[in-house]
Amino acid sequence: MEQSKMKIILLAVCGWLFQANTDAQNCLSLTLEHGYLVPEQLSYQHLSDLSYGCDPGLKSSAGSWWGVIKCENGKWSQTPLCIDLRDCFAPEVSHAEPVQPVQTSYPSNSSVTFACDKGYEFETDWQEAVCVDGEWTLPVCSRKAFACDAPVHVAHAVIKQPYRSAFDLHEKVEYECKKGYELIGQKISYCMVKVWTREPQCVLEEPRPSPAEPAQPVRYCTGYPMIENGDVVEQEDGVTLEVQCAYLYKRLGPLKVTCVNGQWSELPVCKAPCKLDQSAVDFRKREYMTHGEQESFNCTDHSRVNVTCDNGRAYYTGCGWNEWVSLLQ
Repeated sequence: MEQSKMKIILLAVCGWLFQANTDAQNCLSLTLEHGYLVPEQLSYQHLSDLSYGCDPGLKSSAGSWWGVIKCENGKWSQTPLCIDLRDCFAPEVSHAEPVQPVQTSYPSNSSVTFACDKGYEFETDWQEAVCVDGEWTLPVCSRKAFACDAPVHVAHAVIKQPYRSAFDLHEKVEYECKKGYELIGQKISYCMVKVWTREPQCVLEEPRPSPAEPAQPVRYCTGYPMIENGDVVEQEDGVTLEVQCAYLYKRLGPLKVTCVNGQWSELPVCKAPCKLDQSAVDFRKREYMTHGEQESFNCTDHSRVNVTCDNGRAYYTGCGWNEWVSLLQ
């Protein structure tokens, strides 16, 4: 009985593979200047290999006198090409992109200018790849000293920017939660000398009162809602509470809260200010910055410092500082 079942499964798999292979398209033959194809046919089956050779004094993209390409569902894996031994195929530089569109091949002594990816800088004194007698002299892009790794993984979230292995100092990324989850914290995270500012969380959404349902008097909800570093003031209508954050704290979220079906509507949060360190910076008599502020100030040695405030933690870059400072207790 078990053997019969196994035979049925194998037949089904073989049938599926045969159907998949039948649906795949063949590749048409192609023309190769200064070379030849082996075998030379009008068409080639899906997944079949085609070898080609180059005339004396020429080379293939593999760097030798021959090369191999593959038919993949009606398309060749690459275009066969034979070029002079002293010429170069298009160059590739790690962590960099060419400034201008590249050609298929380049004659000896030609050059291609590159730009390093964000988070990287040239380690070499030159930015051009130079073809010399069939070989490239390539520039090198190395990671910047203060660059950040890719942002940390946040469960049930994505980042709107494309993936990169490194990000520049002060670059930002934006998180977004998947459907059914709500974002808690700041959706924007900044690169600050090898570390990211605090990432948000995506938590399962709790059922909220339907906005179509009328608000009830605040007494229908059990007690006023607790707002950390803030307070609520009942309005004259007896239906609305207005949120007031403590001095210099910044409100994120709705100003007003209502009671619907015995539940409070969405509550805001109060983010802490940052106390500025006066020891080496001229803050023009400013003592605090509010959450989310970014500003540049003069240092006592006449250089400049950039300051970012993130919920009570100030980050200083410049004037010899590159660190988080939390002075507000």
